[in-house]
Amino acid sequence: MNSSLPNDDKDKAPQPTNGAPSQPQTAPPPNVSSSDSSSSDSSKGQPNPYVVGAPPQQHVPPAWSTGLFECFDDIPTLLITAFAPCVTFGQVAEMVDRGQNSCGVYAMLHAGILYFTGCGCLLSAYYRIKMSHLYRLPDDPLINILVHLLCEPCALCQEYRELQARGFNMQLGVGWRNQSPGIQQSGGVMVPPKVQGGMNR
Repeated sequence: MNSSLPNDDKDKAPQPTNGAPSQPQTAPPPNVSSSDSSSSDSSKGQPNPYVVGAPPQQHVPPAWSTGLFECFDDIPTLLITAFAPCVTFGQVAEMVDRGQNSCGVYAMLHAGILYFTGCGCLLSAYYRIKMSHLYRLPDDPLINILVHLLCEPCALCQEYRELQARGFNMQLGVGWRNQSPGIQQSGGVMVPPKVQGGMNR
């Protein structure tokens, strides 16, 4: 007699003893390992260090080359502006208007408005706004008007120094016609300073 069970009985899986239904065992999907999934999950939140992009463009806000209260850096101009603001205004206006009129005409216009109305600062504030648009300086009209209303000598000295920094020869009597041809063509646009100590070929 053979004590071996038939083939059908051998193929049957053993039944659980506690009566709970058996769960089918599922194999992991092919070509996917636990190490690969963990590394992909960890790399999702981190930027790729090998991707090199263009550097962000830094916007440089417009600014005057000197401060409003740096008047004592140029004592002669400060003294002229304190006692005769129309002279400094005439020099500034002549350069801003590209020599349409002479310094004397602008100075007499400012002095006349100042003498008859006491509001010469409004004319100089207008030219400060015009200069701000021309050279892309801080161009808030209200701020520019308030600066001339509250401290016109400081504002005129700042505008004078700004034109000097842009290459104009601001000595009294020079005027627009005696400026260098380069300044007349460029309008006094400031050239960025050269960095010293760089790499030279």
